[in-house]
Amino acid sequence: MSRYWRERMEQCRRAVHERHSLRWRLTKALLLCIVLAFACWKGYQSWQLTRERTGFWDASLQEIGTQIVQSMPDNLALLAQTARPPRGNAGGAGDHKMSFQIWAGGRNVVHSPAAPATAMKPDFIDGFATRTIAGETWRVYSIADRERGIIVQVGRTQDMMAEEFKGWVRVALIAALQIFVLFGLVAWLVIGRSLRPVTALRRTLLARQPLDLTPLPVAPIPTELQPLVEAFNGQLARVDEALQNERRFIADAAHELRTPLAVLIAHADLALRANTIEEKNAALQRLSAGVQRSARLSEQLLDLARLDTAADGAERVPVDLSELVVLLVRDFETLARERRQKIALNAEPAIVSGDIDQLGILLRNLLDNAVRYAGEGGTIAVSCGPTLHEGAPGVMLQVADDGPGVPAVDRDRIFDRFYRAPGNGGRGSGIGLSLVARAARGHDAQIVVGEGIGGRGLSVAVYFRSAADQAGEA
Repeated sequence: MSRYWRERMEQCRRAVHERHSLRWRLTKALLLCIVLAFACWKGYQSWQLTRERTGFWDASLQEIGTQIVQSMPDNLALLAQTARPPRGNAGGAGDHKMSFQIWAGGRNVVHSPAAPATAMKPDFIDGFATRTIAGETWRVYSIADRERGIIVQVGRTQDMMAEEFKGWVRVALIAALQIFVLFGLVAWLVIGRSLRPVTALRRTLLARQPLDLTPLPVAPIPTELQPLVEAFNGQLARVDEALQNERRFIADAAHELRTPLAVLIAHADLALRANTIEEKNAALQRLSAGVQRSARLSEQLLDLARLDTAADGAERVPVDLSELVVLLVRDFETLARERRQKIALNAEPAIVSGDIDQLGILLRNLLDNAVRYAGEGGTIAVSCGPTLHEGAPGVMLQVADDGPGVPAVDRDRIFDRFYRAPGNGGRGSGIGLSLVARAARGHDAQIVVGEGIGGRGLSVAVYFRSAADQAGEA
């Protein structure tokens, strides 16, 4: 036996023994439908055969009796002269499907070999009757031609009908078995051939490299399974995007942390080689400032990783943005006082539907960017509250400063990851505003950038849809 057929037989064996095999379940369901259909047909045909008066057997008795009456000659005298004397019931009744008697002038002038000697229906009334004759049960039909004086009686014994019924059942079962085997074989082969692309797809997946996320081909797959493959391809695309984000994050983090760590090492070496307390203190102060910047950079990188891996369908809850604003502004007041900056706060109750951690990242980076670039003695204005944006009710969060600002041509790029506006004296990492943009996208919010306080500096406004508006869409 060839290897191909051995594999095919092994597949069939596994499919038969596998309860959850689609091929086996479909074939079994189809064969079960055939069996049920045959059983229903069989029951209906049995009822058609055996019902009185209108059934097949009674109808055949009536039809044959009518034909015999119509075929009788008009010269009954000649018929009576050639008639043979009535015979007793021959033992071979089971060899005949039907028996008949023709009565004329009170005599049984013609009868079939298996017909009984006595009248099958002694009252000679037209119609059907069930009688017991010589210990056998007969189903009899009698019809008369009164003008010519002819009475025809046609009948079957119970044994005759049972034998005929057995023959009919035998033929029906043989035909049904052939249909059953044919349908089962065809269904098994067709379903197997239809699922062959799925098997090929499985082999393709098993042969792939671990990180090969190329979409699977959809064309050869059966139409019913294409949505599943398309959904799987969508999942592959999301996994690929997450993997690319992770790789990009690792590369960016390695690039951004290399310089600060080198600077920290340099400051530490200077502190170790200092000859005086003043030189050592100066080196340690620079080292402390570098540690703070590195800590801030590490925090932003962790926030970036958290936002990149956050699920789009994360659960959102109603959040009062004003409470979050007040809490974070207090955290930045100490840093602002050190730089002699003033923070003006105007917060009205404003409910949005969102993730409080992501909203905190957004607001913290907006405040950090404003404090960092407003400069010594600068002013920072923070406000939030209900508003109308593009004619729709919503919530606005705005942070503005009076620092050097960003040229209009560069404002579209400040939200790019690791982008630093040219000519800016700050020491930012270029991550903060990209975190703002990422958190805003996660909340379907829109960012509008403009001039800051008194026509100077930078203003960043974030427009959210209200929680009631988002709940109405859901």
